Amino acid sequence: MALKILEKSQNRLVAFWQISETISFFENQLPKEDLIYIHSKYSDKSSNKKLQIKQEEKKLERLAVRLLVKNLIEQMNFDYTFLDKTKTGKPFLKESENNKNTNLKLSISHDFPFCAAIIDQNNEVGIDIQSLTPKISRVFHRVMNQKEQEKTQTLKEQTLFWSSKEALYKYADIEGLFFKEDLNVKSITDYGLRITNNNYENDKIQLFGRIKNDLISDEWLPLSHHTFENDAKEFVIVWL
Repeated sequence: MALKILEKSQNRLVAFWQISETISFFENQLPKEDLIYIHSKYSDKSSNKKLQIKQEEKKLERLAVRLLVKNLIEQMNFDYTFLDKTKTGKPFLKESENNKNTNLKLSISHDFPFCAAIIDQNNEVGIDIQSLTPKISRVFHRVMNQKEQEKTQTLKEQTLFWSSKEALYKYADIEGLFFKEDLNVKSITDYGLRITNNNYENDKIQLFGRIKNDLISDEWLPLSHHTFENDAKEFVIVWL
């Protein structure tokens, strides 16, 4: 278990986990309800080897993110129960007789071999992890307005904006939001996303997101982000 804490305070924990364990590792540590839920969703018995590998990765992602949530909740001195989801896909802790932590705000994300989670005692949250993949550039125009497209010229810039909108969408938890029209992202920095000595100056970037909807304030919200490499592949994590 390679767990890295990204943010820690009295009321909040943000972390990601590199998955290197087997399915049996998670089966031995998660509640029965979690295992039944995951196995019912990912029980394909395809004879295609590639599909089998992909299916196992999906199952590992979802088992791992639940154990990550369990770990973080216990670090915050709460009890973990089965991780359920609303009709919009937002995770929450299932109620139980002794469970006093149903008001915890949760958000999760995964992109194999990593998963990420954020937990807050008081405020709504959203998190997203994405690997840098050319597919994002090909479909970027579908979810970004003209200003956002002009601001993002590299794959890394595009992935940061893409991940920002994913995190905002989870934060809002409102059905019917359109990524291109209802979710906005901007970056403010004196340096931009320039390269110095072959490294992006990520610590110079400030990301902000806005949700345009009558059910929620449309103020610009600060977004936190973290970038890293694994096996020559780059990843970004954005949360709020």
